[in-house]
Amino acid sequence: MLDATANLRRHRGIAFVGNYLPRNCGIATFTHDLAEAVAQQAEPSQPVMIAAMNDTPEGYPYPERVKFEIRQDHPVDYSRAADFINFSRSNVVSLQHEYGIFGGEWGSHVLSLLRDLRCPVVTTCHTVLAEPKPEQLEVFKEIAAISSRLVVMSEKAFGFLEDVYAVPKDKVDLIPHGIHDMPFVDPSYFKDKFGLEGRRVLLTFGLLGPNKGIENMIEALPEIVAKHPKVTYLILGATHPAIVRNEGESYRLGLQRRARQLGIEDHVLFHPRFVDLEDLLEYLGATDIFVTPYLNMDQITSGALSYAMGAGKAVVSTPYWHAEELLAEGRGRIVPTGDPSALAREVTALFDDEVALSSMRKKAYLHCRPMVWSSTAGTYLQLFDEVRSHAPTVVPVAASMRRPLSAANLPSPKLDHVERLSDDTGIAHHARGPLPDWRFGYWLEDASAALVAVSKHHDIFGNTLATSLARRYLSLIQTLLSDDGELSGRLSYDRKPKEEASPMAVAKSLWGVGYAVGHGPTLLRPAAIEIFNQLLPLVGKPGPRESAYAILGMVNYLKTFGGASEVRRILRVLCGKLAASVGDEDWIERWGGQDWGVAPQALAVASEALDDESLEDVAGACASRLMEITSGGTEFARPGDNPDEEELPVSVLAFIEGLGALFHLRRDRDLLVPIRAAADWFLGANRAGVSMYEFTSGGCKDALTASGANANMGAEATVSCLIAFLTLYGLADADADPSSGN
Repeated sequence: MLDATANLRRHRGIAFVGNYLPRNCGIATFTHDLAEAVAQQAEPSQPVMIAAMNDTPEGYPYPERVKFEIRQDHPVDYSRAADFINFSRSNVVSLQHEYGIFGGEWGSHVLSLLRDLRCPVVTTCHTVLAEPKPEQLEVFKEIAAISSRLVVMSEKAFGFLEDVYAVPKDKVDLIPHGIHDMPFVDPSYFKDKFGLEGRRVLLTFGLLGPNKGIENMIEALPEIVAKHPKVTYLILGATHPAIVRNEGESYRLGLQRRARQLGIEDHVLFHPRFVDLEDLLEYLGATDIFVTPYLNMDQITSGALSYAMGAGKAVVSTPYWHAEELLAEGRGRIVPTGDPSALAREVTALFDDEVALSSMRKKAYLHCRPMVWSSTAGTYLQLFDEVRSHAPTVVPVAASMRRPLSAANLPSPKLDHVERLSDDTGIAHHARGPLPDWRFGYWLEDASAALVAVSKHHDIFGNTLATSLARRYLSLIQTLLSDDGELSGRLSYDRKPKEEASPMAVAKSLWGVGYAVGHGPTLLRPAAIEIFNQLLPLVGKPGPRESAYAILGMVNYLKTFGGASEVRRILRVLCGKLAASVGDEDWIERWGGQDWGVAPQALAVASEALDDESLEDVAGACASRLMEITSGGTEFARPGDNPDEEELPVSVLAFIEGLGALFHLRRDRDLLVPIRAAADWFLGANRAGVSMYEFTSGGCKDALTASGANANMGAEATVSCLIAFLTLYGLADADADPSSGN
């Protein structure tokens, strides 16, 4: 018989996880350059492959070395990436960590990947914060705990890991940022290629953004040009893609406008694009002084600075952490942040003193010789070998086999049917089969729940369709809210408001709009805030069920405006009434609807918002009763008079939301078992053995009865199913086996 574990031991591949592609510096460039340098030195039995991040729907033109692509905001991709690596020839993972690379709050999605890996992890820390937020600290500490070793690129980062994050010294390795092996030559050798013969060249390169401080260098140029007229400031690099998505090219255009205002446009040269490595090195070669006037002093690593010094460039920089360390002992000049006059003085002084300029170049070049990529890659390879020599042999098992709520075990939340039910006005209340039935018009309660669903979808996946749908539903709620403060309950298909909104419709509208304030698309938040404050006085004196939905809306509003004292006051009153109304075993029979799980959900989230543990205790008691009447999340028929034995998707959603909110408070993994059972109700694990969920469109059947499933797929059922699956995706990140770490 073949020894499978022996075969696994022979696998000595290396998997890199992070941003990828040479993009004129940044982590993507680092990952690319390190992986290529490692591949050149690794043995043939050590294949190098990449799991690369995609932060845009269209992805990137990755080369063959990229074997797996992870969509940034899709939790399922992280679990699947772990499975892919586990079953590949890789037995060590090099993780490139920075909070902005990975999806989830402060990059928390990557924890799903790390928890599911069956091989050791070496994490390169591109950002180490001296004063992390509590959420940042929590994420990073778990990454550090799972990692076999951590790599930093500066002494200051080394100290932070020990002092701030309590990482043992023997778990941290200092390996400087790699550089390309360039000859030490006179800048004039390269200048003719760019039409810069006879000119003094200043250079800043990398992804363009406001934190680069380039405006200060432009402000400094008139003083420099007055003494050295043949100066060109070259700004090389495309605007950061995230900035382009949110703000377009406003920053770069503003810099160009300021150069014209100062009359130095002939001395500033923009190259707003990515260049290949060969061109980048030639631009560096043509440079006399490299300038990093950065505004963020907490930058622990700068690839651009490392590359410039490795090319033997004189440097003038603001005192961010990495610059202070690399430029010590005369290897560069430091100027105060945001001080154009200081920049001008130091640049001019270097141009005036060729001996000082040349001396600085040589010191920088010699200091960086040990940092060439071949040396850096060799050090990483030694570290990889050491780490895997101490790692136990583990036979890989798919993540979905180990975790009940693995994202890989869940259907992808789809918006297709929600879009089918919607037109430019809103979402149809009823459907006949899969088709919207517009005769019943648009209902406020449906629009409110749909607004929660698409805001949640946008929050997790960043989907543009979700943004468009959220705009329609919020507009409908606004239309139903008259200028004199009256709220209508629905809109007929011919766009006429009908009847006054019920207390339940008011409460649900507050829920939907509050969720949009706390989690919805940023561009809709100002309108959502205004509408929320118009709706708040209409809440009046709600019953327990209405109170629960109003509480959910207020808690989400407070996520953005924690100091809203009137909202907090009303929230306390409603929580007291709700807690009192569910204090006995008969509360479900008196609830008035089939969404019983909203009670423990509202009390659990309010407990956290108000720091009131007594509400958590009541929520726990409600959840226990809920599990009793649903047989552990498997049966959802309404107690009492229910001749059709009807089970509704909204009951299943509320159950998942109620237990899920408690799980976030208590981290009790026993709660995940009934939550998973409820999820499977949608997928066919119900008394009829019928899938309520339509996998092709994301629609959901309206009800399960004694005679089978109601084939209509209306707004309430479909939206309930969508919210449930989105909530399950959020819970999947927290569904980890503590014993599964490396």
